[in-house]
Amino acid sequence: MIEAYTLTLDNQAVRFTPDGKIAVLDAIRAVAQSDNAERMLENLKTKYPEIMALCEGCHFQGEGANLVADSSGWEMISMLLLDHLMDSLI
Repeated sequence: MIEAYTLTLDNQAVRFTPDGKIAVLDAIRAVAQSDNAERMLENLKTKYPEIMALCEGCHFQGEGANLVADSSGWEMISMLLLDHLMDSLI
């Protein structure tokens, strides 16, 4: 288990690993300003299963498994998330 470094983005806590990987659900929650981050991630995984190759499991202290991604992985996930959010508006 590792200690998380936490930054606040738009009043949402976003955790990072010591080597800079971002907690994917935290980032989705902050970027989308939604409490439905889990559902959004599930939708993304269904539509773009290749995003799982961009993630790895991480156990932050006192918590279960979390998905984390490095900066290039998060960049791809965030672009797909934006496309997904835009599609849902149309």
